[in-house]
Amino acid sequence: MLVVLHHLYFASTQLGPYGVKVFFVISGFVMWHTTLLADISVTAFWRRRIVRIVPLYWIFLSILLAIALFAPQYLNSTVVTPETVIKSYFFIPYYNTSQNIIAPLLVPGWSLNYEMFFYFIFGVSLLVKPDALRAILVGAFLWSLALLGQRLHSKFPAAETYTNPNILLFFNGVMLAVIYRTYGASSLILGVILISSGVLLGSFGAPGDLGFVESFIGLSPTLIVAGILALETALRRLPSQVLHTIGNASYSIYLSHLFFLRLSELGWRSFMPLGSSQVLQVTYVAFTFVFAIAGGIAVHYFIERPMLLFFLQPKISNSNQAGVAR
Repeated sequence: MLVVLHHLYFASTQLGPYGVKVFFVISGFVMWHTTLLADISVTAFWRRRIVRIVPLYWIFLSILLAIALFAPQYLNSTVVTPETVIKSYFFIPYYNTSQNIIAPLLVPGWSLNYEMFFYFIFGVSLLVKPDALRAILVGAFLWSLALLGQRLHSKFPAAETYTNPNILLFFNGVMLAVIYRTYGASSLILGVILISSGVLLGSFGAPGDLGFVESFIGLSPTLIVAGILALETALRRLPSQVLHTIGNASYSIYLSHLFFLRLSELGWRSFMPLGSSQVLQVTYVAFTFVFAIAGGIAVHYFIERPMLLFFLQPKISNSNQAGVAR
């Protein structure tokens, strides 16, 4: 939702990138938390991650390419070349000249370059036992890359991406999962303190060298995720179907929201003759935000979910099907 707001109205802020940082921490937490006691092979782990990430991304990337090739007037700026297409499909970082950032043609995919790299590293780590050693090695490797990046200051897109301090956020999530599974801290007061500290630190920063340290290790988003984990028990007593649905559809919302924002922008032009009052502006922002979220939820239920069920459901042989029928 932070990313949607960023692209809708707060593009001059760091709201969107900050939301992605929070997600990186969550991703590291989820990977460790869900695989710790699971008997899963490296190839099975990679297959599940690919099925979870790639098909939906390729669908929206293909839609974007089709629009860029056949109806470019509906896009603000998208430069399509054979090189950018190949690199966008296969998560190879490159400089997107139209956006002046390292990002694929489907710009939200910049975070997937980090995700896929982390999944590769994490998958290899599943070969290491015991789990404590595995966590140490994952952390040592990611920290080595981040420190190397600070020393080399490479301008090569792949090196700049894979040595960016953002990769430490995944390890922060892993550490939170280790702490959570070991101590199971659950406290309403602790949760509020951690979240408040994270928000304040992210909003106002920290002075001097402490600010650099906070920015480098991603303390603010990590504190927020830690606080939410501390509130987990209390929040489960007050379930919200709306937020739960948005959470389930978060990946669909992330990939599709730019399309729905653009549709709203094009549709809103018909209201321009009415003027540009503050009321109309507020109405536009509110409607477009809800439209993008609702559109992402629809994508989740009608495209993403059926696709995941198709790829991940157990394959039952004919004989087993007969047995099940009996």
